[in-house]
Amino acid sequence: MIKKIPRYAIIPTIVLMLLQYLAYYGTQFINKYLPAYDFTIPAFDEKVPVLTFFIIFYILSCPWWYISPFIVATISKRKFYDWTLALMICFVIGGIIFIAIPTTITRPILKNDNVFNILTNIIYQNDSPARPINLFPSFHCIISWFDYMGVRRDKSIPLWYRLSALIFAILICLSTQFVKQHYIVDLISGIIIAEVVYFLVKKFNWGRILQRLYKDNLN
Repeated sequence: MIKKIPRYAIIPTIVLMLLQYLAYYGTQFINKYLPAYDFTIPAFDEKVPVLTFFIIFYILSCPWWYISPFIVATISKRKFYDWTLALMICFVIGGIIFIAIPTTITRPILKNDNVFNILTNIIYQNDSPARPINLFPSFHCIISWFDYMGVRRDKSIPLWYRLSALIFAILICLSTQFVKQHYIVDLISGIIIAEVVYFLVKKFNWGRILQRLYKDNLN
């Protein structure tokens, strides 16, 4: 699908990565001492089993996030700029929510008796171990759903990849539940925010803001 990396996509992709980390980790300096809310729905969340083999999909999401912008860029510049700006807006919205409504989760205590538990514990220890924070909405779900939305209706992208993107996005969203990194409200809110923001950006062609910023044409 990618004969060569679209050069115009490199800087926006780097900006996306920086904004993602700023929104997720930067806000933790602000809400570090704020009270955190627990959005668990006992009737649902407490019945979700711990299935740590899903940590594989949780981890594999990261390289997919950094490849997807270039795949979307092969479709068209207009598509890429709309998609990129929408994801940037989602990061800003998420960052504001992280500060206004910090959320936390109770993680299970796992024995390091298999490779999946070990990997899950590594994620726990490297992702705000003292107090899990910034759960609502789930960035894992927002970004992964965007990676699917970017290709889902474009026939220039092979059908096998579009279907794979859908399946992979679903598996990643499920992984946030089964490895107990998020509650169900985090998953649902992430997908809703992604869909609404992307719809508005496309409807009003807000992507032209980035196009003008980079002084790029849409050929």
